[in-house]
Amino acid sequence: MKAWGSKKIIRREELPELELAPWQVDQFSGSSVQRPHIERYAPEPVLPTAEVAELPPEQDMAALLAEVVSGESAVLPEAAVEVPPPSEEETLAALRSAAHQEAYQAGYAEGLEAGRAAGDAAGREAGYAAGLETGQTHGRAAAQLEVEQFQTLLAGLEQARQAYEAEMAQPILEIALAVARQMLRTTLAAEPERILALIRDALNSLPELHGNLRLELHPDDLALVQAMLVNETVSGQWRLEPNADISRGGCKISSANLDLDLTLASRWQRIVEALGRGEISLDDDASVV
Repeated sequence: MKAWGSKKIIRREELPELELAPWQVDQFSGSSVQRPHIERYAPEPVLPTAEVAELPPEQDMAALLAEVVSGESAVLPEAAVEVPPPSEEETLAALRSAAHQEAYQAGYAEGLEAGRAAGDAAGREAGYAAGLETGQTHGRAAAQLEVEQFQTLLAGLEQARQAYEAEMAQPILEIALAVARQMLRTTLAAEPERILALIRDALNSLPELHGNLRLELHPDDLALVQAMLVNETVSGQWRLEPNADISRGGCKISSANLDLDLTLASRWQRIVEALGRGEISLDDDASVV
């Protein structure tokens, strides 16, 4: 079956009855071909807008008739419809629409890329700022924790130092007092005339010591003081009284309005109290550890 372009199918039952004479296939070729008489078929009128397609050539028509006779469906080309060319305005409108669409697509792609880039930059900047702030916060917290731990350590060391000094101060002070006591004894034994300097200092620093004065001292120091009073000009009337209870190097001076204890025991006790210690006797060697 042969077709031309767009086909219109005419079914066998739609064809009118034809009176055909017997024929052979080879009768369709040559100059002496005797074609059967075919009554023309008047087709139904078509719409005014449609154009009837041209009939196929004669030889093709013979083939078409052969198909019809053999019982197959015949296919005829549909009418070709002419489409008028677009006007200039339509062409310009189409061009403008295409240009607008192209520009829109380009602008959209460019804007999308710029938005992505701006979003990436903003995201990186925001992430960096957030990370920096978080890192600084954690760093400050860690540093503050280390400072507090270091301060606690320093406070503990200071307490340990103070406790150590307090613990060591006691034996050191006792050793110092023992050394001072021993040196005092040795000095007084080797230089008994030191009592004279003691009496001179008392008379010069205390103007109240005048008039009748009583001086108590160890019997072994009595001769030294008597020689001083004879050789030196001393105001007032002196009465010397030996007292064995007073250690050498010390004395007691009394007047009508003043009593002065310059014994070694009293002077030693004042030194001990100034050092923050309690009762420590000058003769108590057992108090020294």
